[in-house]
Amino acid sequence: MTKASIDILLTYWGDFELFKKTVDSVIAQTDKRWCLRIFDDCYPSDEAEKYCRSLNDKRVIYYRHKKNIGITKNFNYALQSATAPYCVMPGCDDIFLPNYVETALISIGDADFMQPGVQVIDIDDRVYSPLVDKIKTLLRPNRAATYGGEKLAVSLCIGNWLYFPSILWKTEVIQKYGFNEKYKIAEDLVLELELIKDGKMLAVNNTVIFQYRRFANSLSSREKNKNGVRFDEENGVYDRFESEFKNHGWNKAALSAKLRVSSRLHQLIAKI
Repeated sequence: MTKASIDILLTYWGDFELFKKTVDSVIAQTDKRWCLRIFDDCYPSDEAEKYCRSLNDKRVIYYRHKKNIGITKNFNYALQSATAPYCVMPGCDDIFLPNYVETALISIGDADFMQPGVQVIDIDDRVYSPLVDKIKTLLRPNRAATYGGEKLAVSLCIGNWLYFPSILWKTEVIQKYGFNEKYKIAEDLVLELELIKDGKMLAVNNTVIFQYRRFANSLSSREKNKNGVRFDEENGVYDRFESEFKNHGWNKAALSAKLRVSSRLHQLIAKI
């Protein structure tokens, strides 16, 4: 078996057919230097386990929790299980295009994490562009390069144009931080801003190698909008980093966190 360069950490709770598409997209990679580690959060079905066993592929490792531990705890469990130099944490309905591993390993260079090009797909795998993703495209740098420091912090506080499930991470870096279990939705935003504040660098490559699934009735969409949890958490994160950036001497970033333009617009639209 080829030694893994990337651990694909797949936390599972959701639609089996979509999960199967995610797994199949990993197996179809042109570069075989991957290990797929699946962490089933005690989903009330054994379809995922049966499918993984049927693959008879040593690169596919399946683990099922004895009880549901929740998304953020499962993220941390998965993260601490990673052993390859790099890792990625897709949603269990996202799709890796065949060149993800190959392109991601080349693109990250000396950076600490890497954002590739992303397509958004609906429940039927059709590529489309909702308003939120049109805004992300406008905010995203159009030049492939490595970014960091206050300028990057300002950009992400204006509007978070990253797609967390598609990001390739240096394993040793992300493992030092982990996910703050205080958050159910905004744990990725907290992690990203912490890394940037601490001087970590982000590589951006605009080659499309990942498909992010967004649809109105997805589990993630329901959870993110339930009882306003998403916006409450986002407001708390930006308030925190307004203070931290100010103490760090990043006054422009602090102002950007205070204004949080894209997040405020999103909250306004959600009320209409």
